[in-house]
Amino acid sequence: RIRLSYAWKELWNGLMTVARFLAAHDTVLLQCGNIFDLASQIVNLFNLFITYGDTFLPSPTSYDELYYEMIRMHQVFESVYAMALRHTGTSNTHHASASRLVGYLGNIRSITGHFIPKVDSCSSTRQASLEYEQIMEIIRSNYGSLTLKLQDNLDYYEKYLEKPLEKGFLTQLVRAMVAEVRQNITLSSLEQHSVLQEFSSIS
Repeated sequence: RIRLSYAWKELWNGLMTVARFLAAHDTVLLQCGNIFDLASQIVNLFNLFITYGDTFLPSPTSYDELYYEMIRMHQVFESVYAMALRHTGTSNTHHASASRLVGYLGNIRSITGHFIPKVDSCSSTRQASLEYEQIMEIIRSNYGSLTLKLQDNLDYYEKYLEKPLEKGFLTQLVRAMVAEVRQNITLSSLEQHSVLQEFSSIS
């Protein structure tokens, strides 16, 4: 086994941020392409960590932290699940990929559904919000009663392409994100100048 030392938490949070954006703007983004395939890739990365993470994450604590982050951000996965369900009808253009996404979310929803009631119950008993270490202890103590399904083809990957097939869609995605930011922030002339200087220094 090879243990990979990396800032995994940042990666997980980044993936969840993209997933949250997809779920929040699915109506607009579906005009650009099939967002369910991208969402499925994100979800299957988590499935990869769930299934094989104990073989390459730096320590058992890292695996516990994965579960902690999924529990903490469970609303993101529920939003993605709700988005996929809305498009599973056969009359929808992307119903097949939406249905696959629903299936891919099975283990993640099993994890959050297993641990969240235990966290809530403990929090209710103590009549206070639990600290990080207390939640981690609940996670460590309840792996044994968790049942997951083995996901197929998680060890299969497509060959890296310098110009991926999703390039056009990702371009539209970034443009949509930039447009939204421009609508929601107001910069003074001095701030705009500072931002432009930062961009001009990027090589």
